Amino acid sequence: MTINVRRSRPEDHAAILSLMDKARGVGLSDEERARRGFVQGSLTGELLDRFQDGPGIFVADAAGELAGFAITSEPGWLPPQHPATAAVQAVTKAADGRDLGRLFLYGPVAVDDRFQGRGVLTKLLRELSRALKEDFDLAVAFVETANERSLAVHRHYGMAEDAHFEVGGRTYVAFTFSPAAFAQRPS
Repeated sequence: MTINVRRSRPEDHAAILSLMDKARGVGLSDEERARRGFVQGSLTGELLDRFQDGPGIFVADAAGELAGFAITSEPGWLPPQHPATAAVQAVTKAADGRDLGRLFLYGPVAVDDRFQGRGVLTKLLRELSRALKEDFDLAVAFVETANERSLAVHRHYGMAEDAHFEVGGRTYVAFTFSPAAFAQRPS
């Protein structure tokens, strides 16, 4: 089955919200969530509209079915107490005065269980990197340290672990990657 990546459209929002709900791991034990991975936060159609109008939401489409999604946004769109805002602050502080260029936030991201192991995340990352590499220099993501699977995935892709930070009693890792470099990765 061919999986194509494209920018989202409003008609994709219901499927994105549904996959986001499944990817939270509600009802699983802490150990199962750590092993399987999970996404945090909640999204609304209004937020999706805003993200879609920004750097974009990228969807992996498998013959009309949503195989996965990756949301990107600009720093400053979320409240100061949000982990994404803290991640940007932690990465900036860790840069110790170095110019990081133009930043965008990467995440949340989810791949439907039925499509895992088929390179969906690689396709999403490569295509969003190709689309954003001219406008942005660095992607920033955050992963809670309790999310073992997501930590392993980000490390697998060679994303830099730039900082550790805490929000609301939870510890996170701030990851970064260059969209220009990731866009060059082979298929």
